[in-house]
Amino acid sequence: MHTLQPKVASSIYINSRSVFLRTDLKEGRYVIIPATFEAGHVAEFLLRQFTDVPSDFQELTLDEPPHTCWSGVCGYPQLVSQVHVISASGLKNHGSEEGVDPYVIIKCEGEKIRSPVVKNTTSPEFDVKALFYRKKPGQPVWNHNLITDEFLGQVTLAGDPNELHPLHIIHLQDRSNKRTNDLPGTLQVQLLTSSILTNI
Repeated sequence: MHTLQPKVASSIYINSRSVFLRTDLKEGRYVIIPATFEAGHVAEFLLRQFTDVPSDFQELTLDEPPHTCWSGVCGYPQLVSQVHVISASGLKNHGSEEGVDPYVIIKCEGEKIRSPVVKNTTSPEFDVKALFYRKKPGQPVWNHNLITDEFLGQVTLAGDPNELHPLHIIHLQDRSNKRTNDLPGTLQVQLLTSSILTNI
């Protein structure tokens, strides 16, 4: 939430007591940022959100995970990583005349995020992001499975905070993770990692 993210929708910027915006958004996580018409003014806002599907709408009040009595026992996050799965290409078409219906699962330290299914393609545009607070920096940040009814491949990245090139184009591998076992298809992923938990 601390780095600049692309704007997906905006209301008309007018000096009015009430502002209304109606927009269609794909499934995902979004931040609504209210603002006064003139810069520098402090004000309270009333936000009402209406959706046609349930949403976990909540106020963001913390910049990082809270310290609790369990932090000493279970550990406190040492790194934060943002995984952005952009797209895939050249996926194996298992005998079908049409494309496959792939989706991705992004995993890290027991947590996982699943993308929506992209229908009938071997070159899907996923554009799905996941944010993970990591307690075990030595473990890979994520393990990605590309799945339809059967396994299409996976990749694993280390998520090193000193990495200078965040954008990766990687060949899919089978479950053994050996370079000699590359499967058809590549994945385009952006991976950002920092030891400062409010950097991403």
